[in-house]
Amino acid sequence: MVDQEDQLENNKEEELEIDEDLVVTEINDLEDDEPSTTLFAVRTTINQESNILRQIFYRFKILDVVPDIRAMLVSPLLPGYVFFEAPQKRSVQIAVQGIPHIKGRIVQNIDLNELKHVLLPRSVTEYLESGDTVEIISGVFEGSRAIVMRMPHDTSSSEEVVVRLLQEETPITIKIHGDYLKLVEKKKSKEEPIPEIQLRDEQVAVDLDKAISFDDEYDELDEESVEGVKAENSEDLHEDEEEIDDDDEWAKFDGF
Repeated sequence: MVDQEDQLENNKEEELEIDEDLVVTEINDLEDDEPSTTLFAVRTTINQESNILRQIFYRFKILDVVPDIRAMLVSPLLPGYVFFEAPQKRSVQIAVQGIPHIKGRIVQNIDLNELKHVLLPRSVTEYLESGDTVEIISGVFEGSRAIVMRMPHDTSSSEEVVVRLLQEETPITIKIHGDYLKLVEKKKSKEEPIPEIQLRDEQVAVDLDKAISFDDEYDELDEESVEGVKAENSEDLHEDEEEIDDDDEWAKFDGF
């Protein structure tokens, strides 16, 4: 009897192992049947990415056969592009055909690592700095705006930011985690003032005298006038000499 019971238990265990193997093979077969997807990118007009997505969703509602699009992505970090996850390029072509603001051809086989900086969440403290205007999105002061006073040190593992509330009558400074902050406006860069040069009255008078001096011009005019007079005198003398020579020649003439 004992041997029969042992044999029955062994048979049951073998049947369970066979069933598990069948389930695993069926799951693997199903996974193999699913086509692998590829990332595609379509170039668009900048600032029209969200409108394009809305038009594509509307098209999916009215189409009889919806193209096999697994996911769509737009990001402000990658303006001018809409990304699609689909098994075939034909599905993307059907999705974007006739949609306004689509530019260029479809780019396929995009590496997922190229979009890692867009897909992975980015901490607010990575791009905040002192002087930025932020909005508190959670907690007691939700909806309040504040100025960033101090950022956490690079060596510190804490992401708590010191901010000063703007909408309170008395300035209140609090410490809050960076995940509860949303950037509203970057701090404005201060324009460097142009240095002013102050002069004493004596220096101004001397500089004005130098600037308004006409001595050089008078000297040039005098030189030009003297040279002109000399030239005129020399021409007159030359003409007088010629007239004297003519008179002498006529004086020698005895007649015909």
